[in-house]
Amino acid sequence: MNMEIRDIRRWHRRMGILLAPFLFLQGLSGLILTYGVFTQVASTLAENSPEAVQTAWSLIIAKMHHGPGLFGWIYHSLIGIGLLWMTLSGAWIWWDLRRRKKVSLNK
Repeated sequence: MNMEIRDIRRWHRRMGILLAPFLFLQGLSGLILTYGVFTQVASTLAENSPEAVQTAWSLIIAKMHHGPGLFGWIYHSLIGIGLLWMTLSGAWIWWDLRRRKKVSLNK
């Protein structure tokens, strides 16, 4: 199977666009869980909200980030495979650009 560089670039771009919202959600939920990024805002709002709402918010963030069950396993596997593809194809594209630059400089 011989993929041309333009095909690799096309798939790299498509995968990046597809993965971007999911990676954003993973990053945002990870920040919230790890550092309590919005702790002050949440605590201010939580003072006026019932305990059930506070617990539901924490549960939603945790489920969004960790994704339990089969769906979570598939979701995280696809994100991982997508990241691997982006890394490998990005390195391939970079290496090809570098090679082309060397060839054009030697002419």
